[in-house]
Amino acid sequence: MKPSEIREMGLDEMEKKLKELRLELAKEKGVLTMGASVENPMVIRDLRRDIARLLTIKKEKLREKR
Repeated sequence: MKPSEIREMGLDEMEKKLKELRLELAKEKGVLTMGASVENPMVIRDLRRDIARLLTIKKEKLREKR
């Protein structure tokens, strides 16, 4: 997910996407802990980065509102 795409979202959309990504990350980590091989190990890394991007841009938007 690109930062420009995130900046176009509203705060409600960001929250929704954040919940979705966190759920997907939990599922991927669950598969990994069960001992199954992950099809693409980069998925977990990408999910973590997308979550961090969302949180960073969300914080930026909240600071602008003050």
